[in-house]
Amino acid sequence: MPVREESFTDRDALAAALAGRLVAILHQAIARDGSASLVVPGGTTPVAVFKHLAASDLAWENVNVIPCDERWVAPDHADSNEGLIRQHLLTGNADAARVFALYRPLPTPDDAVPDVTRALKAIKRPFDAVFLGMGEDGHFASLFPGRGETTSGLALDNASNLMTLREPAKGHPRIGLTLRALTDAKHLILAVLGEQKRVVLAQAKANINDDRLPVAALLRQSRVPVDIMSCP
Repeated sequence: MPVREESFTDRDALAAALAGRLVAILHQAIARDGSASLVVPGGTTPVAVFKHLAASDLAWENVNVIPCDERWVAPDHADSNEGLIRQHLLTGNADAARVFALYRPLPTPDDAVPDVTRALKAIKRPFDAVFLGMGEDGHFASLFPGRGETTSGLALDNASNLMTLREPAKGHPRIGLTLRALTDAKHLILAVLGEQKRVVLAQAKANINDDRLPVAALLRQSRVPVDIMSCP
């Protein structure tokens, strides 16, 4: 499956272009099916994109927004991806969008897997658009290098939509979508911001069968094309 890459001069230009592309995809999906599904990342990558999305003219009441992963904290916690979506995307025109919660008020992510799995069945699949970011270690979603859970999370023959990290990663246990779930999509866009991340991306492309950089597995899969949008 082809990997297409587009470079931008700065992050504002990238955010505006990425948001415009997502709006076009979601608009077409709503016109065709009456609803749309959008998977988004956490962290700092999506905030500027969310700002552009929130100002867009779209029937947001027909859009389900799904975090690609979640730290095991309540939505009102500063580290919550659901909270990030509610704060930065569900404003203005987009305040009618529906957020799919990966977190449950249960002791561990594993405790929530059965209920989240059932709830995911109600979300339109394939996802209309999956928007991902990448870390400087080559991780995306909660698929971190050097973790045993990542091996199964990257396996496309893994029937599960969900993976969990019982031991904290960057501060918290986590729950997230597997590579199989993330690539059950019509469009997949990977945003790579910063020169160091672009170096890591180049390393992954040069060593496409080496999952020590988990993003390599995303680039070599053949389920959906990957559109890379990058900037220094």
